[in-house]
Amino acid sequence: MDAPGPGGLGGTFAGNPVSCAAALAVLDLFERQDLNARANELGDHFQKRAREWQKRWPIIGDVRGLGAMQAIELVHSQEKREPAPEEAKHITQYCYERGVITLSAGSYGNVIRLLMPLVITDAQMDEALGVLEGALKTVYQKKYEAAAQPV
Repeated sequence: MDAPGPGGLGGTFAGNPVSCAAALAVLDLFERQDLNARANELGDHFQKRAREWQKRWPIIGDVRGLGAMQAIELVHSQEKREPAPEEAKHITQYCYERGVITLSAGSYGNVIRLLMPLVITDAQMDEALGVLEGALKTVYQKKYEAAAQPV
């Protein structure tokens, strides 16, 4: 077969010249603005801050990710690593109410997933991380510190 017959190849956007031009423009933008390096900078910045949170709040069982795609796994204790999906739900809601979109993910719904826009400014990133930090602190204090108080 030298070539497919009419209608045998393609789809709505396959080979569309405008779509191809848009794709090439995006690739040019990635190169000009060095967005691959920016993804790594964002990931490093998040990891550094999230590792500090992990030391402070034992509900963070793991911090992981690659580039701008990062995640925090929530657990009831770092020793037992029992998933904490309710805490994840409260954190995502807290963030949402303050303008930061996060997703809960994972087999147990206990992972907070983040995907930072590669064009986010450092100030915007710090503001968003401040919201996430506030959520972690609030959830930890409500759930764990309140439970430790004598009645």
